[in-house]
Amino acid sequence: MICPKCGFEQPDSPECMRCGVIVGRYKGTGLGAPPPPPPPSPLLAGPVFESPVPALAGAGTVYDGPVSTGGGTVYQGPPPGSPAAAAPALGTLRGSFGVGEVLGQTFSIYFSNLLPFTLLTAFALAPAYALVFLVGRAPQASALVIVSSLLLGLVSILSSNIATGAITFGVFQQLRGKDASIVECLGRGLSLLLPVFGLAFVQSLGIGIAMLACLVPGILLAVRWAVSIPAAVTEGTGISDSIERSTYLTDGLRWDVFGVLFVLGLIQVGSVFLLRLVAGNPTLLLLLTGVKDLLVVGLSATASAVMYYRLRSLKESIDVDQIASVFT
Repeated sequence: MICPKCGFEQPDSPECMRCGVIVGRYKGTGLGAPPPPPPPSPLLAGPVFESPVPALAGAGTVYDGPVSTGGGTVYQGPPPGSPAAAAPALGTLRGSFGVGEVLGQTFSIYFSNLLPFTLLTAFALAPAYALVFLVGRAPQASALVIVSSLLLGLVSILSSNIATGAITFGVFQQLRGKDASIVECLGRGLSLLLPVFGLAFVQSLGIGIAMLACLVPGILLAVRWAVSIPAAVTEGTGISDSIERSTYLTDGLRWDVFGVLFVLGLIQVGSVFLLRLVAGNPTLLLLLTGVKDLLVVGLSATASAVMYYRLRSLKESIDVDQIASVFT
């Protein structure tokens, strides 16, 4: 046998012939086993704090100080997996949303792409121009004039929304630092013509009825649904989903959205008043009004796409490449 204390090899015996230890009663460290840990230093034996702190069950620490009841982590933040840890920090939000910022970016993008956006707007407004020509050529007080005038108001609203759908692609191309060609923008607009037309019809009808009932509800709906067309174009959502997306994105920022729409409305009203002062005859007034509509509608369509981009960047922390990935 081998003595468990000194390692002396000897015949079987209850007592070691070398060190005299009784083998059956020996409870010390065996041969080759690591030595027992040294006793703790007196400096570390007591608590760090003067008052005793009750220990929490199952929350052992490497120091004798108090343990946080929330199960604190190494970085002193919220525990992993908690709702606070899962929520994005405020600093991760991209961009901001303000009336001046939106209008500044809108004017910059629109006038940088004046030719393609004007042609796209002219294509969208072609039905309205045809109705204006028809009304001008028809005899006064005829049934055709009355019907055409009613259709003209509806078609003008629909055409502006269709222009928004066509221009949205060009706006995102510009935001990505790429050129927005007329062919590409027109192709995107035509491919989404029916969905955008359906959404524009429902949206225009709802806002129109609310305006007739009372002005304020119509304005509220126009603000809530201000970015429904860009949402439908970029996300491929249906009518109800696009309206819900616009309602969600504008929530909490509707005063700013109203400010953008209010400035665009002032431009519209001011330009009409100015043309009536400048134009001396009806033909010139009609021609200048057509040019004015091209600019104002195109500018409003650009503003809608810019607002959609900035709202998603702010509320969903998403950049322009991620949004525009649907176009690739």
